[in-house]
Amino acid sequence: MNRGKLILVILIISLAINLVFIGGISYRISAFRDAPLRPFPPNIGWAVRDLSEERQTELAPILDASNEEMLPIRDEMFQTTRLVYELMRSDDFKAEELRAAFLELRNASNRYQELSHEQSIALFSELTDEERRVAQEFTQRRGPRGDRNARRGRFGPGFDPGVRRPPPPRDF
Repeated sequence: MNRGKLILVILIISLAINLVFIGGISYRISAFRDAPLRPFPPNIGWAVRDLSEERQTELAPILDASNEEMLPIRDEMFQTTRLVYELMRSDDFKAEELRAAFLELRNASNRYQELSHEQSIALFSELTDEERRVAQEFTQRRGPRGDRNARRGRFGPGFDPGVRRPPPPRDF
């Protein structure tokens, strides 16, 4: 193959790759704009992240009570999920045991969801119309206001809901 044909082949391949990337980026931009609202985060702390520090402090007892009530159910879901994975990997596979574990996981998940919804209703009942609007804007924006990288709210900067930490000691 002479040099001219080689350059032509390279240009065609380069053009094809660029068109794929441009098409992919265009699709992502249009799909993001039309995307439905994201699911709510795993705890109701998101609803107060953009409120004043004073208001967050006022609502802290509700959030603390919520977390204390949710932790046992979350732990149950995590333990049941581990059991499901163990049963799937087991050399002595038993379909009925796996079926029972999936049922237990569904039940725990349903209890968690029901409690989460009830707690959200209780918290939103304590918010003003303006505070509910701010919380709703958080879900549309998909994160905290402005250029802040750290999350605000009850859990402080750098909080990662996927990392399980022991609760802080309490003075009674």
